[in-house]
Amino acid sequence: MTNLDKWFERVYSETDFGRSIATSIAGAVGLIVYLSLGDWVISVFAAIISFPIARLLATWLYEKARRASNRRLESEQAKYTYDCLSNEEKQVVQAFVEAGGSVLTWSQVNSLSLSESAIESLIQRGLLEPSATADSMRETFVLYPDIFDAGLSKSKHTKIL
Repeated sequence: MTNLDKWFERVYSETDFGRSIATSIAGAVGLIVYLSLGDWVISVFAAIISFPIARLLATWLYEKARRASNRRLESEQAKYTYDCLSNEEKQVVQAFVEAGGSVLTWSQVNSLSLSESAIESLIQRGLLEPSATADSMRETFVLYPDIFDAGLSKSKHTKIL
């Protein structure tokens, strides 16, 4: 196998998105420079110089798109989970939403007329967990933030209608 074959194999088996795009852009830049100037030395330098810039830009754009896609997926999963909750469990989530945060103290929860089995069910599902305040003086219930956000969006949606 020649060096050129090894290079082609490496380029075409590459899984790094930024490098793949940068290779294509650098090749295009080199070709454009060669076709316009007719000097292969300058075109090689242009390709070499453009590669790291193209790689940085392609990687940045890809990561930005990937993070946005992951956030959207997590939000959709939380909304799906919220939709699968029983009415009593949704009432517990809405109690947190109406209180304005994803944390309620035990005394706040006890003062509300919430189903104990719904609270325990949310704990068993891993959506609600007992905790303590930052000063460790009071025990609290902490609702999973994505479920809180899903409940908040459902609350806004139903109030608008």
